[in-house]
Amino acid sequence: MEIFKQITDVFNWLESTGILAALAALILVVIKQVQPYLKTHIKNKQLNQVTDFALTTVTKFATLAGLSKSDRKKAADKDVADFAAQLGLTWVTPEIVDSIVEAAYQQFKKLGYDNHQPQISPEPTETAENSATPQAPASSAEQNAQSSASKPESASQPASQAPKSAQPAVKSGSDQHA
Repeated sequence: MEIFKQITDVFNWLESTGILAALAALILVVIKQVQPYLKTHIKNKQLNQVTDFALTTVTKFATLAGLSKSDRKKAADKDVADFAAQLGLTWVTPEIVDSIVEAAYQQFKKLGYDNHQPQISPEPTETAENSATPQAPASSAEQNAQSSASKPESASQPASQAPKSAQPAVKSGSDQHA
């Protein structure tokens, strides 16, 4: 009982001198000053989580050859939005998700992981008469001169359009199935 009386006496003394009121005001000021920092810090941590997940999602969808670029982006946007909803992040809007996914894709390209370019089929540059004649690989300038000399002048090609080698282009291992 003696301890309780001493605590009450100290509390009464702090209250009568104004120290208790000053201490309460100081605590309120500190809370008001620290609260915005804590909210910003927490939001930055949440944003980092969503950004890391977006990079993982972009990496996952970039390896799917069956999807077009727009389908990959839509799927990544949906995954990131679902992840944010699971975390309960109500401040994440579709516009924010779109910009996070785009930033993740740019980071993905910057890291050099984007080797899955869409395949582009070459446009036919030969005429029907040239494509019917099989072309052998040109081994010397003399053969090129002989083949162009055998054609009439109206059908000859300029030097810049000389017959090209029929050897296929060699692709690196990762690009063959892209």
